[in-house]
Amino acid sequence: MELTSEQLRQFDEDGYCFFPNCFSEEEVALMRVEGDNILKLDRQEIWREKSGAPRTAFAAHTFNEVFRLLAHHPRLVNPLQQVFGEPVYVHQFKLNAKAAFQGDVWQWHQDFGTWHRDDGMPEPRAMNIAVFLDEVFPFNGALMLVPKSHHAARRKRTVSPASSRRPASRDRS
Repeated sequence: MELTSEQLRQFDEDGYCFFPNCFSEEEVALMRVEGDNILKLDRQEIWREKSGAPRTAFAAHTFNEVFRLLAHHPRLVNPLQQVFGEPVYVHQFKLNAKAAFQGDVWQWHQDFGTWHRDDGMPEPRAMNIAVFLDEVFPFNGALMLVPKSHHAARRKRTVSPASSRRPASRDRS
């Protein structure tokens, strides 16, 4: 997959692109099954709510073949390399499983501040990729994107460090 000039313009202006149907229903179904299996595991990479319900699974691409393939899939990697003009790597990979209306909130944040402080990322040359495995609606815990926020300065941290710490999962392969 290669980005069109219009998609590149939109990304430069808004800070994101959206690709419905980037993966087939069958591919998404397989990721959903594998994701559910991962969230049932007892591993340090799987963080849980106080209730015991899964919240996030970090670094799944390091111990699950389906998600390893996803992290290196040309439909994701090629557009990134097109934008950055150089090879890319996985800095962090996670499955967010937080159920809507349940558990602790995810406060609004910019990822770069944490990556800069905790991981030594020198500048905000990073890209978040979200592959939605379930239908996303405002009432079920949707991700909010702030258009044009990539042009703004880094905001001062307002969430507690303990709420954002996670195991490193850098994969430069």
